[in-house]
Amino acid sequence: MLLVWHFLRSDKRRSPLTFKVLNLPGESLLRGIEKHDEGYYEKAGILMLVGPVVLSAWLLARMDRVVDDWTAMQFGKGDAIFAVVGIGAFVWAVVGLIRHLHARRKYLDGRAAELAVAQALIPLIADGALIYHDFPGDKFNIDHIVIGGGAVFAIETKSRRKPRGGGKDSARVDYDGARLKFPSHGETKPIDQARRQAQWLEKFLGSGVGESVRVIPLVALPGWYVQSRVQRPDVLVSNCHNSSFMMKGSFGPTMSPAMRKRIAHVLTERYPQMDS
Repeated sequence: MLLVWHFLRSDKRRSPLTFKVLNLPGESLLRGIEKHDEGYYEKAGILMLVGPVVLSAWLLARMDRVVDDWTAMQFGKGDAIFAVVGIGAFVWAVVGLIRHLHARRKYLDGRAAELAVAQALIPLIADGALIYHDFPGDKFNIDHIVIGGGAVFAIETKSRRKPRGGGKDSARVDYDGARLKFPSHGETKPIDQARRQAQWLEKFLGSGVGESVRVIPLVALPGWYVQSRVQRPDVLVSNCHNSSFMMKGSFGPTMSPAMRKRIAHVLTERYPQMDS
């Protein structure tokens, strides 16, 4: 198998695909899901093997002392060491298994939310919007970027589960311009994160196109009803169910087609090259 793997990797021919590859929605989260899948199967394998391996090692260690009469066997410190090692390895594998399952569920929820927002953004294409997903920044990714009518929108998508009980109040999140108030808790980190990413993107696009570009931060909460208590917050919050507001002129004068193309070119060049 190693020889076959080496042969497959040693192909010196070049790939015909030499263009930039734009990410799909939630692509980095998909890589995280695959990583936790590998960790889960690794811990599950260890969990299945730790018992037989430790028991076999213990039997081999005892074999020279007790061959025929197992009733004469007495347990000592060496046997306790084998027991501690076996139990410790078992507990370590179980804890790792639970950790990977919990993280995998969060990644799955996040990816489902990003796919939902991406789907809600599709109708904007008919109005001339340009949309980019999973945009690579400096050690972070921007979930969605929309080149709208008069501004660019940097969208940070968050997945939050609703309480068990039904009703309108269980599906509502209040926004006061600085804090998200869910039925069970409040958060400020998504607002701060969206603001920082939009500031970075504004500087990045400004240096790329040679003039200032307005970037509006937006936190997307698909599936929630957002009740905003401020008229013009610096960070927007929306479920993006109806995303047509991004193409309206209320965010500044309409950008020229030439400017939109320059912004699109700068964004596209940031994506990695197709692997050869």
